[in-house]
This record gives sequence, C-alpha cells and structure tokens, in this order.
Amino acid sequence: MSDIKPWQIGIIIVAIAMLAFSGWRMMGSGVVKGPDGQMTVDVLTGQLYDVRKGKARGIMYPVKNPETGERTLFPLVREDDSEDWTLNIRLGSAITDEMRENSDALGAGLQIEILDTKPVVVIIKK
Repeated sequence: MSDIKPWQIGIIIVAIAMLAFSGWRMMGSGVVKGPDGQMTVDVLTGQLYDVRKGKARGIMYPVKNPETGERTLFPLVREDDSEDWTLNIRLGSAITDEMRENSDALGAGLQIEILDTKPVVVIIKK
C-alpha cells in the first residue's frame, strides 16, 4: 500500500465518484416504454391487423396470422403526409415467390392494396 502515490488515490476517488453518479442517474431516470404494437397487413389478402404484444417481450416479424397460422403479417409504414401504407422495406426480402403468386394484394415492389375494412386486433401474449 505504501507504493500508492497521492495522484493515484485521487484518480481512484474520482472514478468511484463517477461510478456512483452514473448509478444514481440511471436509477433516477424513467423507463422509456417502446410501442405496444404495430399495424400489419396480411400480404395474401390485404386485411389490416393491429398487432399488440401484450405481455410478450417483443414481436417477431412476419407475424403468424391468427386465422391461418402462417407467417403472412408484415409491418406497414405510413409517411406523415400520406394516406398510403407501404410494406416495411427491411422485411421486403422475406416475401417469398409463393406468397407473391398466391397474393391478391401485393403489387409491384412493396406496394400493397389494403382492404377497406377495420383492422383486426391481435394480441400476441395475453
């Protein structure tokens, strides 16, 4: 212990103080809550589904359609100044050729024709 110099003790004290301050800040800050769900569409039919995660930790896309059990529910994106929905570009590659062949709603690229019905609410884990 006699080999410790005064400036080293100062650095240790500053490090402990910074650690305590960081811990205090993290404990005092509020938890940022993410979104509860997202608007999705069945790429085969064009039906909107409002997918809510409920008590689940997250949502894995594409989501299983509650009626068919197949993973055909893809998230949608809507521009702020637009009324049109488009498929999320990050999951566009998950649409298979078979889905495109069997789909009544998919257009060119990521365009999709949405049915004019109310969205079906789906809760993943109640």
